[in-house]
Amino acid sequence: MKQIELKKLKHGTYFKRKPDAKREYIREHYNPRDAYGPAAYWCTRADNIGEGIELRGNTRVFVGC
Repeated sequence: MKQIELKKLKHGTYFKRKPDAKREYIREHYNPRDAYGPAAYWCTRADNIGEGIELRGNTRVFVGC
């Protein structure tokens, strides 16, 4: 697996937060900073698109087989 910053991934790319993690996420849209919170990327779970997390662009994630 290759480690990379989240902001360098393309929209729709699958990734894991840790190399041995079971849960995968999909990088979605960018939310700019506003009154509701800091700037972050919305990432949905690959197995349940109704759930997700917001991660900063400099978060290191893992991609690849």
